[in-house]
Amino acid sequence: MFKKRLNSITFLSIASSLFIAGCGNASQENGNSATEIPELDNDSLWIWGGVAPHSSVGTVEDSPFHQGLIENTGLDIEWQFAPEGTDGNQAYNLMITQDVLPDLIWHNWMGEASRAIDEGIIRDLTDDLQEKAPNYWQYLQDNPEIDRAMRTDDGSYYMFSFYREEPFQSVYQGPLVRQDWLDEQNLEVPENIEDWTNVIENFNENYGAQFSFLTNWRMSPGLAGAFGAYGSFEPRFYLDNDEIKFAQSQTEWKDYMAWLNDLNSRGLLDPDFVTLDDQNMQTKAAQDQFGITFMNGGSLLTFNNDARANDTGAEWIGIPYPDQADGSKSAAIFAEDMYVSQGYAISTSIDEERLDNAYEYLDWAFSEEGYNYWNFGTEGETWEMVDGEPTFTDVIEEHDLDKDAALALYTGNIGYGLGVQAARFIELRTDEASYEAAFNWSEDQEDAIMANIPASVTMTAEESREDANLLNTLNTYVLEESIKFTTGGRSLDEFDTFVQELNDMGLDRMLEIRNDAYQRYLSR
Repeated sequence: MFKKRLNSITFLSIASSLFIAGCGNASQENGNSATEIPELDNDSLWIWGGVAPHSSVGTVEDSPFHQGLIENTGLDIEWQFAPEGTDGNQAYNLMITQDVLPDLIWHNWMGEASRAIDEGIIRDLTDDLQEKAPNYWQYLQDNPEIDRAMRTDDGSYYMFSFYREEPFQSVYQGPLVRQDWLDEQNLEVPENIEDWTNVIENFNENYGAQFSFLTNWRMSPGLAGAFGAYGSFEPRFYLDNDEIKFAQSQTEWKDYMAWLNDLNSRGLLDPDFVTLDDQNMQTKAAQDQFGITFMNGGSLLTFNNDARANDTGAEWIGIPYPDQADGSKSAAIFAEDMYVSQGYAISTSIDEERLDNAYEYLDWAFSEEGYNYWNFGTEGETWEMVDGEPTFTDVIEEHDLDKDAALALYTGNIGYGLGVQAARFIELRTDEASYEAAFNWSEDQEDAIMANIPASVTMTAEESREDANLLNTLNTYVLEESIKFTTGGRSLDEFDTFVQELNDMGLDRMLEIRNDAYQRYLSR
């Protein structure tokens, strides 16, 4: 069944991690210290940051994954990681003050690459990439939107990053519902906002449950897409025919607020929604205080694990985003880019004699052999082919620590690794309910995903400063007024005044800045 579902999705090289693919670049004091310059020869490579050894082994010498990289690449690799507990950006800023920089540097280069190239920190890869990294070059040519993201506004290539193989890997938030309650009430999975209202009413009448959710949806649109809107309680910009617009200034968002206001006025909305956090939601779910919500896949797994541990009979599933009233798909869903903003750049300190080592190491991750190793580990030890598919052995499945610890010990793409994270890796790692949820949230949602602004749209330093100052004010104001519209603290009759207040705070200028940056992105 999983394979069939995988094949049903067309690969989208568009703006994007799955909840089970969170950042894995934990700072740990492994290898050399952040300021020590190792002895290097022509077969060596000096790497700063990236995938750190699992905490159960502590050092690269004891890490099966890192030692396997040495064996597979034939390079004498020296790794350095920021000391445990150190702020990553502070460690990076300290590291680049050295006279000699590491050969490869993992960092959030997106938005900083042009400056770093101009200042002589990292190399412009453009002239070398096709010849020295043919696997990576081919990957970029096969995925033009990712290729665009890996270039600066002036067209310079600057890093090798981490990429997702299928769209569902970038969608890890969406609607959840109690399947057991639907069954008990002879209800179908809600398909539109009218169905959602009916389910909320039914669950309230029969179980005393309310609609609970988090106001901090991390820039997610929540259920706004069912109204043709693109944002929830936090300021959100979106794309409409290659123009950046602001979600909360659109009349469709007013309709979304009106729906929430109606639920609140009838006692169907959890009055604690303003202050809820993940732990509160977990407690409320365990106490049957809500049966339908919008959260992430990690919460889905937690809710179901709690239910099994306490034998409550609760069964949570992920369901599609509600359709719009005319039957069209949700206008907006939560989705990240198919790439991340971090990656490896090659520093200008690398010796010309060892430059090929850097390219070979990075490019190997995009070869078939490297793809398999970064995702599955060593064939015959941690995985084997079963019915034509990579399948983990008991070394992973029955590890004394747990499965995730085993994956972190023997593979590299459990978090933000290097190369392409295999969809098969996600299938093997995830429980069925969570895996199916990701498909339900992402299937047939190409238009909604296209409304997301690519993370690789880059502002100039001056634009960034001005935009950040304006956004700081807007963030607080939009959240406060959204809550007021929902709870009745402010009438929706004042929506036009609200929009004017946004413009008075500089919204028009922010849209100008962001649209200028987006046009430069399109011109790459």
